Amino acid sequence: MNILSHIHIHRLPNPSGVGRVIDRLLTTHKELYPEHTHRMLVDGHLYDDVYLNLDDHWKTASFIPHKLRTSRQQAKWVWRNKPVAENFWPGVDLVYCPAESFVPIKNAKLVCTIHDVAGFEDSLYPDSPSKRLHCFKWTALFNRMAKYADAVVTVSEFSATRIAHYFPALKNKLHVIYNAPHHIFGMDSSEPLRDEVEKLSGGQPFVLVPGGLSLRKNAQLIIDALPEFEQALPGVKLIIAGSNDQIYLDQLKASNASSVVLAGYVSDALLNALYQQAGAVWFPSRYEGFGMPVIEAMAAGAPVVTSSAASIPEVCENTGRLCDMDNTAEHISALGEALALNGTGREKEAEAGKKQAAKFTWEKSAQKLEQLFQSL
Repeated sequence: MNILSHIHIHRLPNPSGVGRVIDRLLTTHKELYPEHTHRMLVDGHLYDDVYLNLDDHWKTASFIPHKLRTSRQQAKWVWRNKPVAENFWPGVDLVYCPAESFVPIKNAKLVCTIHDVAGFEDSLYPDSPSKRLHCFKWTALFNRMAKYADAVVTVSEFSATRIAHYFPALKNKLHVIYNAPHHIFGMDSSEPLRDEVEKLSGGQPFVLVPGGLSLRKNAQLIIDALPEFEQALPGVKLIIAGSNDQIYLDQLKASNASSVVLAGYVSDALLNALYQQAGAVWFPSRYEGFGMPVIEAMAAGAPVVTSSAASIPEVCENTGRLCDMDNTAEHISALGEALALNGTGREKEAEAGKKQAAKFTWEKSAQKLEQLFQSL
């Protein structure tokens, strides 16, 4: 089978989030099914910019560049339904879009992806001109998928339900293929990485917040909880990894909290070391299509305190401590329980987390993707 994947190539260097999915799912599928021929349709301008930063296994991939910038090319595909995929590769049998995009086809099969529909949720983003513009553009894209895609992949039953709520025409085309943690999570950390964690924590016990501070990650609850956090958990640092929205950085500065450490972007290797040494991983997110940090932390053996919102209960099942996303006291109490775990208790919790994380692998996901391809 000749498979043409339209990918956002700028997401591949140091991949996270959707970039991680593109990297791991396509790479694993290619490894498991070498009988297929894979080619990648990419923005030619971005290809020139990022090629040298790609991992070696991507540098040997076969790329087909399109001449327009991604946004203009996508608009042309959505609004004019051309050029078709066969113009880029006449022999293509199937077009796969592992992120939210659409490529018109003539005779080939088309499989698209929608990770979530968070931008449409009124409970998350109130009405505004920017939201209306966002919804207008994504509605046009998803309506194209509804009309022309043979199948649409999403990453959880929760996401499938919400997509079908907003776009009923997609309901019968949806297929759930879960994400998975990278194999690095759970590997032994090197001494230099452990030393780096020591520097960040100042040698004190710490709670790790992965994903940074944003509305979607429930940053307001974290900031509002800081006085109670410092009172209930004296001497415990709060290390926040990832990018942070300025509005929350301003509030954080005004709070004068002494426990917070802003680590910024961290590599997967350092994130794994942080997971492993954290007294608890705190991820009180308001909305996730899947919830990658939760399953990464479990794979690394960390006690997890998270919210009972969106897809998270589906991914956690009976593992971890799930709290009401708006209940500050509940979160602080759960963090105290996690930090109080003794050696045996922590080992038991780590074992349960690793067992849950092991249910999600890129091999399983690639196999489900192949079954979907073969069914079309």
